[in-house]
Amino acid sequence: MNRCSRRFRTLALFPLALLTLAAGGCGNVFKPKHKLLVDSITAPGAEKPSGRSYRLIAKKSVVAQTQMQIPVVKACVDAALVGVGMYEAPPAVAPDFFIEVGFGVETAGRTEPSSRETYVQWSARENPGHSLDRPTGAEVWDVRVAVLGIAGRVETAMPLLCSVAAGYMASDTRMETKVEVPQDDPRIAAVRQAAILILEANAPRKAPASEGTSAGNKPAPSPIPSPAK
Repeated sequence: MNRCSRRFRTLALFPLALLTLAAGGCGNVFKPKHKLLVDSITAPGAEKPSGRSYRLIAKKSVVAQTQMQIPVVKACVDAALVGVGMYEAPPAVAPDFFIEVGFGVETAGRTEPSSRETYVQWSARENPGHSLDRPTGAEVWDVRVAVLGIAGRVETAMPLLCSVAAGYMASDTRMETKVEVPQDDPRIAAVRQAAILILEANAPRKAPASEGTSAGNKPAPSPIPSPAK
């Protein structure tokens, strides 16, 4: 009788345990998640750069990427940085930081598509010399975020990667760290939506038929500048 009583008591408590699990926020266990690798380093004493200005420059490895990719990547990077309180310096104003951006798919030594890394990397340098086109100070932080097994174009992973990278700026993971992010994380949706608005604002405007095909067109959005030589 004692065994039966214990069994019935356990079964009776099972639904209660599930309700407690959900009420406590542990329902996230059942949500699909992105699995990422994050590697972040920072200089001693570096602070979160909220309220500071930046200018993006492209790593040499991505300068040859297609022009369609680069504006999309830049829009996602801009959206993520603005989302944490930074702002892009106007063209004639020296930024506080230059942020070198790299992205792509790492396939070296990986034969299985599920093991290939789609990544973004940001490296920030200070600009005490107030240069308009190149950093004049030391590197203050570097963050690399990668997701495994993403199918399709690199751009599709950028809202995810940039939203995570923005959260790890000026922090030190000490080593490459595995993190999980829910697929419905609102930060990803916020970066995606903000990037769409940026791209729409920069899209060439079609001229009215009476003005001809070339009049009134805005220039195409410029890519991330190449590093100054």
